[in-house]
Order: sequence, then structure tokens, then C-alpha cells
Amino acid sequence: MAVTEGGIIGKQNTTTATSASGMWSTNEVFLRNTVNGEWPNLNVPSSVSYSILSGGGSGSGPVSITRDSFGGGSGAIPVEGTFAPASGTTYVVTVGAGGGRTNTYNTLTPGGTSSITGIATGNAGRCENTEMGSTNSDFDGGFYGGSGAGASGGGGAGAGEGTESGPLAGQSYQGGRGGNGVVMPLHPTSLRIGGGGGGGGPTIYTHGAASDGGGKSGHSATTPGANRGGGGGGATKGSSSNEQNGGSGRVIFRYSDAAPAATTTGSVTVTVSGGYRYYDFTSSGSFGF
Repeated sequence: MAVTEGGIIGKQNTTTATSASGMWSTNEVFLRNTVNGEWPNLNVPSSVSYSILSGGGSGSGPVSITRDSFGGGSGAIPVEGTFAPASGTTYVVTVGAGGGRTNTYNTLTPGGTSSITGIATGNAGRCENTEMGSTNSDFDGGFYGGSGAGASGGGGAGAGEGTESGPLAGQSYQGGRGGNGVVMPLHPTSLRIGGGGGGGGPTIYTHGAASDGGGKSGHSATTPGANRGGGGGGATKGSSSNEQNGGSGRVIFRYSDAAPAATTTGSVTVTVSGGYRYYDFTSSGSFGF
């Protein structure tokens, strides 16, 4: 009687990229899972949510020293989504800086863009050299900046509202307030972000306030909050140096705490709460499994 090698009794099902039946050695499972990448890897979550906030725009500076006051920069609008991470892949995280003033007439910059390489890019806040507050209306769901009035500059648009008309617009001798922001999506403590910068007013009068991380304008200036994507306050009459920078952005990841911890670099705060792991990046870095 011929001797043959042993085997599995019964029908042997075809192995696919997602399943296989029968008896497998530990080494075979390891090779299929991690080397050939054919089976689902149990060491990564099936889905990761993200929220990306870019930098806010700087406040407007004078085009001419003879002009009056100038509008605030707009706050950044956050971008949300989900993706299925791949094992062994490192995702590069970029946190955008706030738009910078240059102390030079008519040379301002919008906010820096935050992103997750290969996944998504954020919407940066804007700045405009005008008495009008800066808008973010070129993005879906965006808003308009406020109108200037008399010697005052309009407030910059916030992530949650515009500053186009009524009591939100700039009044004579008082800059318009910056538009309200929104709650940062996925943030574990409901941080408010994306406020517009206040409009400038003559130096002897009140200046526009700002909210939710935006900057107050002119000689009563307050710098926008770091990592809140707020717009900078607008300049006041006769000055090229008191408009404010925009606020920097941030990037957040969230996934089930049943999955293992991620590997990160950069300045990141890790929170485990309510069944989730949160990774809150306030500087550029990396994220992966």
C-alpha cells in the first residue's frame, strides 16, 4: 500500500484575499498577513476619522498710508472625512501656519494649508488688502467679510458665520467684529475655532473684537489663538505694522479604542475617552500603524 502525506479531510475551499479555510500553521498565517498583505491585518483600525484645520488669514494692511482702517482676516473652515489605514504606511501630517503680516503695504499672505498626505487637504483662511473684511466664501458653505463703514474696517468672516450686514458690519470709528467660528470636529473637549479677525478703527476709538480664536484688531490688538485657525485683526489708519497674523491650524485623528495605539511624531496630544482614541496634532509630524 502506497504511503501518502496527510491532508485535510473534506472539500478544500479556495483561498481568497480576505478568507481561507482549513488548518494553517502560525508561520503561514503570519506570512499571508504581514508579508504578502493578502489578509486583513488585525493590527490597524478598519476606519479612522480625521479633521483638518488650516491657518487663518492675516488682517488686512494699508494699501496706502492715507487710507483709513482695514478689514480682518477670515477664519479657516475645517475639513472632515474618514479613511481606511494601511498597515506599515506612515501618513505625513502638515499643520499650516497662520497668514503672516509683512509690515509692507499690500503684501500679505493667506493662512498656511494643513493636510494629511495622500488623504486630504484643508481650506486656509484668506486676507485681503481692503476695508472689507476677508471672505471665505470661495469654499462650500463659506461666508462673506463685513463691509467697512466710515473710518472703520469690516470684520473677517468666521468659519460659522459671515459679517456682511446689520450689526455685524463695521460702524463709524469702530471696526466690525470678526465672525463666529465653530466647534472643532472630533476635538475631545469641543474647542471652538475659526473665528474671523476684527476690523480696524481709528486709533482713538474702539476696535473690532473677535471670537473663537480670531484676533482683535489694531492698537487694541490681541493675537489669534494658536492652533485655532482664526483670522488676524485689521490695521488702523496710518500704520503698516499693526495688522495681526492669522492663527495656526491643527489636525485630529479619531478611531475606536479597541484598536491598538498608533505610532506618531511631532507635537501630538493623545486622549482615550468615550470608546475612542484621539490624536490631536498642533505641529507637523506623522501618524501610522
